[in-house]
Amino acid sequence: MLEITMSENIILTVLSFFTALMTSIAGAGGGTVLLAAMLQFMNPAEAIPVHGVIQLSSNMTRTWLLRKYVNWKIIFKFSLLLPLGVYIGLKIFQSIDQDYIKNLIGLFILLAIGFQNLKSFKKIKISSNIYYFVGFFTGIFNILVGVIAPLLAVIVRQSIEEKKSIVGTLGYFGLIGNLIKIIGFTFIGFSFYEYIETFLMIIPATLLGSRVGQIFLNKISNNFFTLIFQIILVGLAIRLLLT
Repeated sequence: MLEITMSENIILTVLSFFTALMTSIAGAGGGTVLLAAMLQFMNPAEAIPVHGVIQLSSNMTRTWLLRKYVNWKIIFKFSLLLPLGVYIGLKIFQSIDQDYIKNLIGLFILLAIGFQNLKSFKKIKISSNIYYFVGFFTGIFNILVGVIAPLLAVIVRQSIEEKKSIVGTLGYFGLIGNLIKIIGFTFIGFSFYEYIETFLMIIPATLLGSRVGQIFLNKISNNFFTLIFQIILVGLAIRLLLT
């Protein structure tokens, strides 16, 4: 375990508020910024499970606030094979070099940004049955890179048009995905209690950010937020690839 200083906890707390706010407005992306920032002073074996707890709190709030708009048909299909994917992801995670995981996360972030800006992909209509496979691979990559949400957002927007339903459904994806991820890391011996001080600072900020973002959900265009966060993400992803 690497000790997280008070100044680093404060930085993460401020970031958690604004990234949770952005996620509530745009549907996804804030958690990716937060993880990339955490990896600047934590190794992946710590950052990914700790990030999972923080994101669980954020997604619980979003799902509750937008529960009337959640698409349960898609969620059932998504959840069915998710635990199997988490199991496989944990097996890979335990046998892979940590520096390689940082590079994988950096590449994954750039890939997600590319898909988000691919206009031809946005025109593709997909069957809801694809969510069986989406859930399975989400389980794997949620363990390995912890930043699957931006790609999920691209896929969900092909199935759902109403903004609140998109954000609420993605919130549930994050809730169930991070919950099973936390259970999985607990089974392989990760001690979440050692990070209790970080959680006590960050989780309230995340909940507040989610609530504020939900208030402004239909009042603010997400284009500006998306542009700013993509610029930040590209910079953080390149830094992960170079370190």
